[in-house]
Amino acid sequence: MELTDDVLMELLAKRFVQSRKALSSLSVLNLKLKEMNKRLKESESLKSNFLSNIRNEINNPLNGIIGLAGELITIKQGDDEVVNVASMICSEARNLDFKLRNIFVAAALEAGEMDPDIAEVNVSSLLLDLADSFRQVALCKSVAIKLNLIDVDQPLLFLTDADKLQTIISNLLANAVEFTPSGGEVSVFAAIDADGQLKVTVRDNGIGIPEKDHKRIFDRFVQLESGTTRSHLGQGLGLSIARALTDLLMGAIAVESSPGKGALFTVTLSSGSIADNDHIFAEAGNLFLFDKMSKK
Repeated sequence: MELTDDVLMELLAKRFVQSRKALSSLSVLNLKLKEMNKRLKESESLKSNFLSNIRNEINNPLNGIIGLAGELITIKQGDDEVVNVASMICSEARNLDFKLRNIFVAAALEAGEMDPDIAEVNVSSLLLDLADSFRQVALCKSVAIKLNLIDVDQPLLFLTDADKLQTIISNLLANAVEFTPSGGEVSVFAAIDADGQLKVTVRDNGIGIPEKDHKRIFDRFVQLESGTTRSHLGQGLGLSIARALTDLLMGAIAVESSPGKGALFTVTLSSGSIADNDHIFAEAGNLFLFDKMSKK
């Protein structure tokens, strides 16, 4: 059928009207998407600020309780009842602090707010501090913590994120102490291998882990025991956080274990890198920044 010029013009006019309507709808949709994206960003910012504020609001009084309980233990030496109560307060406060820190780290990981902060870390000092922080809990269970370093007189220095390394090892130590029976031992070893990688191992002689569960234990909220009658408490977050932070530092975490033969966890990290014009040093998780020019 041959179309006249008038019919063609009419069809073209209709198409133009339809195109204008489609473009108008797309513009409205684009504006709605921009508004939604803006609200999402605002929501993420509010969540980030909330996490930061609530972390400080909780950590500050907890640190105060721990510090005051420690002072009370020192002042009241000789008064066994007061020292015992103060020790219990200190121990419970440290336990609560550890659990809350894990929850905050898990929330930050979920929000994608855990960027590596690379510094030269004194791994020896960091591990000594961690071993000391768990010694009271271990003592209550009659579990020994043994720290093995190749050269105790020389600091083991390595470029990594001190805070994240501290969180990784503290979770492995907490698990090792929890699952080691009375009279048992937890040993920690650290060294830099021939490839320049940092290897930290945490070994216990606890109940062990069946091979079929070696991967599952790193999943969030997974605990091999369940129910209200389980003999080992926890949130099921520790190992998932350790793996997530190890991945973030471009490292690997592995487990060797079987029932009744304890467990050996190995963390392997490659050296990080820092800006050429700055030298950063981390002592047991505390970061200090020195400009090279000031050292001349």
